[in-house]
Amino acid sequence: MDIKEFATNFLENIHISVEIEGTNEEEELASSILEYIIDNGEINAPQICTFQKTRSRITAYDYNDEAESLDLFYLIKADSILGKINNNRIQQGFNYLSSFYNEAIDGRIFNNQTIEETDEIIEVAKLIKSSEGKINQLRLYVLTDGLTDPSAVPSSVEMDEGYIKEFNVWDMQRVYQQHNIRAGKEKVEIDFPTNYDTELQCLKMSDENPYIDAYLAIIPGITLAKIYKKYQQILLEKNVRTFLQFKGKVNKGIRKTLREEPDMFFSYNNGISTTASKIELKNDQGSLYITRLYDWQIVNGGQTTASISASLSDKSVDLTKVFVPMKVSVIRDSANDEAIVKAISTTANSQTAIKNSDFSANDPYLIDLETFSRNEWVPNGSNKPVSKWYFERTRGQYLDQLAQLSGYNETSFKREYPKSQKLTKTDIAKVETLWDQRPYDVCQGAEKNYKIFVAGIKQNKPSITSTYFKRVIAKYILFRTIDELVKEAQLGGYKSNMNAYIMSSISLLSKGKLDLAYIWEHQRVQQKIKELVVHLITIVWKHITSSNNGVSNVNEWTKKPECWNRLKIKLSDVERIPSDMLQKEEESNEAILNEAQQEKIKEAEEVPAETWFKISKWAKSKNLLTPIDRKAAFNFGAIRSRNQHFVSLKQAQYALRIRDKAIDEGFSEEE
Repeated sequence: MDIKEFATNFLENIHISVEIEGTNEEEELASSILEYIIDNGEINAPQICTFQKTRSRITAYDYNDEAESLDLFYLIKADSILGKINNNRIQQGFNYLSSFYNEAIDGRIFNNQTIEETDEIIEVAKLIKSSEGKINQLRLYVLTDGLTDPSAVPSSVEMDEGYIKEFNVWDMQRVYQQHNIRAGKEKVEIDFPTNYDTELQCLKMSDENPYIDAYLAIIPGITLAKIYKKYQQILLEKNVRTFLQFKGKVNKGIRKTLREEPDMFFSYNNGISTTASKIELKNDQGSLYITRLYDWQIVNGGQTTASISASLSDKSVDLTKVFVPMKVSVIRDSANDEAIVKAISTTANSQTAIKNSDFSANDPYLIDLETFSRNEWVPNGSNKPVSKWYFERTRGQYLDQLAQLSGYNETSFKREYPKSQKLTKTDIAKVETLWDQRPYDVCQGAEKNYKIFVAGIKQNKPSITSTYFKRVIAKYILFRTIDELVKEAQLGGYKSNMNAYIMSSISLLSKGKLDLAYIWEHQRVQQKIKELVVHLITIVWKHITSSNNGVSNVNEWTKKPECWNRLKIKLSDVERIPSDMLQKEEESNEAILNEAQQEKIKEAEEVPAETWFKISKWAKSKNLLTPIDRKAAFNFGAIRSRNQHFVSLKQAQYALRIRDKAIDEGFSEEE
């Protein structure tokens, strides 16, 4: 697929999303481009927030306080597919963003503008104002579906206020490049002398290992930074995937060394471990130099690499003094390269804990959710369901799969997994936490809430069943419905805070027992629940914005448990959700099981299929057990012979009672 075909499909998908979801076309375009930048690992979690006046404009923003970085985005729409965006328009885009930032800092952004005090853009301006003196980089991004001239991007500049202003353009060429990297069409091929004006002197280990060739080298910090700047997340594909989601977090210890003792970096740092499929070497007067690496991957040292790269625009860091120890393992055994790389990555990363969320993308909880996501068809009232909900276990996974398809296969994938039916780890953490009635944790932000959620998962160890998965999806549908109704109310701001507190209110008013099975089966929320949400909008809005709370900042107020505790008192006057809209009693709490309950299911599943068949035959021949029990024993045998699982704790307990009763009445495996 060439760039024109890619751009055509890209824009067609946007038009389809606009038609189906009723979204704004320019916002949908900006979101789609941002998704590729997020996938590249370059930015954190930007929010769409459009605003424009004569000289100041913005399309989206992102503030990462841990990385001390503020990102502002502006969209320029091309007049035609792959239309040329001239340099003046690019510069104008940067001027709009710079002006927006400066006017927000000075408090002039809303002069002569009729904007409600509660408008979301007010909160963005407050956030920018609060970031003054706290950021070390302001990154301005121009986004476009056209093509641009690379010379239009100015160099980074150091501002008098102590931060670096960095300029970036993501046009369709760059989006297409990211697509190709994801699809495996553009390999990571590092040509050191040609592209980075260096060669890496190295030592080769002995040739005794039949699986790999190993080398030790030293890579200049500035070379490593430039390579990472170009390839970003692609270099870390085989690293621990959740680590990639630190999204720009700069380790303070590494940064301190880079700034204050760059010449000691080599001595202080453990270096990086890398793999490659092929290496090219040069022998110069008995010394060996690495000139080129193919399919290069950093399997350990991602934080070191990202931290050095982040210092490219930091004028207080002299990267010419920074050198990094590097180990290169070139895989000889191509048939088992995936397993070897995985083993190297796992072993290397076990030496130092990776702590973004301390929750690997390979954790059974996430793997099980992904499995059900790929197997559970969405009910549509017919015998031929056509779509599923796509759980993205690792960042960019949806784009990964889509990028590898074309033609009929691509169309089929989009039909089976519509973009509107995609959710992520942080989405699941959000709805589960809200249903657990902790909106104040969700208001802390997606990443912080995810960490809290992970801690709970590790402690409670829920068993992921089909029921659990369907209920998670039902909660997500409920959340999106709340979001739509809050948006329709046109309150002007605090939508995410409102969504959080309203969903937790629904959980409270139903005692956590809303009929989620109905939502799954119909893929929509009950009309009475919608009406309740509309009623709650007024209550929650007055509560979180009331001056009686003693706080002026709504965002900070909603992060406090006290905010939720006070709302619960007010909700005591609201009529509880009627019993006919609650789940059936036998379904309650079936999705989340403790360790003892999980062990009970495991015990039942460890009984061989042949044993169940024998129990059924034995009981029938001796006229023992009830006919229902005999039939159930046979069915359990059929279930296990197909390697299917028990669908509930109740079913497992019933199976074990039949087995124990048969043994008590004389059943023996030998019979």
